Amino acid sequence: MLKLLMALAALLAVPLAAQDLSGAELMAKYFHRAKPKTEITTMVMIISKNGATLTRTIANWGTGDNALGQVERRVVKFLAPGDIKGSGFLTSKKTDGSTESLLWLPALGKVRRLGSGASDQDSAFFGSDFTNRDISGFVEGDFLYSLQGTADSIATIEAKPKKAMGYEKLVYFLDLRDFSVHKIDYYKGGKLAKSQVLTLEKVGDYLLPSLIVMTSTTGSKTELKVSDQKVDQDVSDATFTERFLKQ
Repeated sequence: MLKLLMALAALLAVPLAAQDLSGAELMAKYFHRAKPKTEITTMVMIISKNGATLTRTIANWGTGDNALGQVERRVVKFLAPGDIKGSGFLTSKKTDGSTESLLWLPALGKVRRLGSGASDQDSAFFGSDFTNRDISGFVEGDFLYSLQGTADSIATIEAKPKKAMGYEKLVYFLDLRDFSVHKIDYYKGGKLAKSQVLTLEKVGDYLLPSLIVMTSTTGSKTELKVSDQKVDQDVSDATFTERFLKQ
């Protein structure tokens, strides 16, 4: 009886409108959820690989919403440690899924422009378990979606890319109560390659990640811990330029 009551409670917690939606319709809810106009974030990146641990401090600025027809722009700059300090990444994600990215490495003294193809976008982001593509993000139109099933208010949705990329598919685990995603599995060559788990917290009017953990099936892991996050503050367009990237 207790299990039945718990199952009924979980079912009632899911909006009736969500219970009969297709995978594509559910993912549309996810991509069109409320997002801040701007984000300013400080994060700690911890990379654990081959028995060694690297800790890096990152500043991040973001703006734009593809779901509203805007270009999503992001700047990531490394603040510490000294061997990577000043390095940065500037990415612009357009509504058609194309990406323009710049990589700044002070030691080389030049900016490298990354292409939209797999060789650049599917490369590791500064030695982490994230790729450049992961950091740039995905748009709704990148994939074809199919609902695989639901259990305990969580919908499992398979996303197959329309164009070639480093993943053959992604599997999203979407909470039907608020259309947030707490886990994503990434597949290559018919096998699970890595999994991303997100811990979400309320920041102002938004539900945003406070911790992101990407774990590879090879044994490596990268954590992104948010130490400070500001939303909907004024961010100059000059922030998303090559000049700012190199400062």
